[in-house]
Amino acid sequence: MDCDLTFTISPNNTKKIILMRSSPIADNNEVTGSVSTVEDITDSFLLQNNLESATLRLKNLWQLTKGDSPSIKQVCDVTLEAIAEITKSKYGFYGFMSEDDKDMIIHSWTGETMKGCTIMDKPFIYPIEKAGLWAESVRQRRPLVVNDYLSSDLPKRGFPDGHVQLESLMVIPHFRDGKIHSVAAVANKDFGYDDDDVTRIQGFLGDVQAIIKRVEAETLLKKSEEKYRSLVELMNEGVLVLDSENIVTFVNKKICKILGQEFSEIVGNAFTNFTHASSKEFFLDQQLLRRNSISDPYEMTLVNRAGDEVFVLASPTPLLDDDGQYKGSYEIITDISHIKKIEMQLLQSKKMETIGLLAAGIAHEINTPLQFIIGNTSFIKETTDKLAGLARSMKNIFAGNSFSSPLETLQTLEEMIDELDIEFIAEESPAAINDSIEGLDRISSIVHSVKQFAHPSTDDLKPININEEITNAINISRNEWKHNAEVITQLDTNLPKTLCITSDFSQMVLNLIVNASHSLQNKFIGPEEKGTITITTFYDDHFAGILVADNGLGIPHDIQEKVFSPFFTTKEVGKGTGMGLAIVLKIVEKHRGKIWFESTEGEGTTFYVQLPILSPA
Repeated sequence: MDCDLTFTISPNNTKKIILMRSSPIADNNEVTGSVSTVEDITDSFLLQNNLESATLRLKNLWQLTKGDSPSIKQVCDVTLEAIAEITKSKYGFYGFMSEDDKDMIIHSWTGETMKGCTIMDKPFIYPIEKAGLWAESVRQRRPLVVNDYLSSDLPKRGFPDGHVQLESLMVIPHFRDGKIHSVAAVANKDFGYDDDDVTRIQGFLGDVQAIIKRVEAETLLKKSEEKYRSLVELMNEGVLVLDSENIVTFVNKKICKILGQEFSEIVGNAFTNFTHASSKEFFLDQQLLRRNSISDPYEMTLVNRAGDEVFVLASPTPLLDDDGQYKGSYEIITDISHIKKIEMQLLQSKKMETIGLLAAGIAHEINTPLQFIIGNTSFIKETTDKLAGLARSMKNIFAGNSFSSPLETLQTLEEMIDELDIEFIAEESPAAINDSIEGLDRISSIVHSVKQFAHPSTDDLKPININEEITNAINISRNEWKHNAEVITQLDTNLPKTLCITSDFSQMVLNLIVNASHSLQNKFIGPEEKGTITITTFYDDHFAGILVADNGLGIPHDIQEKVFSPFFTTKEVGKGTGMGLAIVLKIVEKHRGKIWFESTEGEGTTFYVQLPILSPA
């Protein structure tokens, strides 16, 4: 029967592929010889091989790219399978060099390698300096082709027991940025390896690199995302992401804990569903500011599942799309409920401290009218006793008929009336009564002011009469300023009621008055010298304004930036805590207002306060 035989020859060190076709010569059904033809098929063989190689490269590249996000291991497996298929090799491996170029980290072995190798311990990390012949490619930084492994004069380490026997070997290093990035090795090709094999594999590895870079980038991105998500979930602050319509698109576990809600109960809902009624309008106003790239921190009140208020501080960042258009807000949410409780306790403590500091003055303010009320009351009592005695005497006179004549009776009554000094009584008694009533009103006003100021309150905003609260603060602090100042008020009678926390507002005004009074005390020292404290109120469509001005010493320029800092004071040790203006600032910020001042040394200071005129929710 006919047969074909393909083999290689190397005349003049040039590899030729020869096809010999043989046909038998038969005589009486006996084979007596054969006729053979020999054909050099090198060119057609290489052409066919290149076509098959290109087809295989395209097929395997498509297999690498068809997945959504293959892993490095999957890419390595497919790459090695393709290299083995392209070169028609039985064995192979594919791996990457370590960062320090000292080790080879093998990610993939061909199935035949693993089947043929019976070594139980198959290491995946190989030190280059201890590796055998294949590592010469790395050490020499060039492709290595050995078609007679046993007779090669390159250094070999021998085979461990159970290792497959190598006959031929091709190792291709692939470079990235001047460093060997990966290494592909194949072994035991039937006809040996040549330059075409090297070229084909180098080209294929070049194609694969683009895919590996993409996979590495995706892997890094995935790790980064996982790390980011882990960090976000482990943060002690809440993370809130809103779209342009204020719909929640993401929250971390901390937000779920703050609200007492599940992730699925929050995401997809408008965040206003979780804000307190008093904060809804303010929250929406804040989100409008994000569209103008304004990202100042702000406070708001949320409501958890149990219906409890949760005070939070939001630190927002506007989110923009690729075209720079606003697409939402990223906000870090900090639960400051415990801080709010401490603030409330501090404010209440400061109020009582202020009352304590003013107690002597308040006592004096009450004692002064009380003294003349006592004097007037004694006078009225004495006068009343005398009039009662006169009435009894007159009754006895008329009832007893003890006088001999009417004339004698009249003379006796006249003497008694003259003794009482009726004209004096008639003139002084009404004045004494009026003075006493006025004194009692004064005492009542002071007690009412102290009660209003000292009474603990919640953080609930309610409409208040600003002018009335300012008057109360003036009453309470009278003894603090009356010796060295005149208080002038210019209060707008049409000022609308403004939503405030009553006790906090009173604390703010009182601190500003006391602060102004202390400034005057250091300038107007003599008993006849007095400064002025002018308190003005006004309003427009958006805010109510309060001005507290004095013509005292003013604030030195070099400390003006420190006056609102906690514990900063220019007073002697023991005469000031440095918390007065710091608390004023905190109260103003709590009311979402603004405060600033203008001061000239030696001429005085004016504090300006703006509070938004809010409507009840």
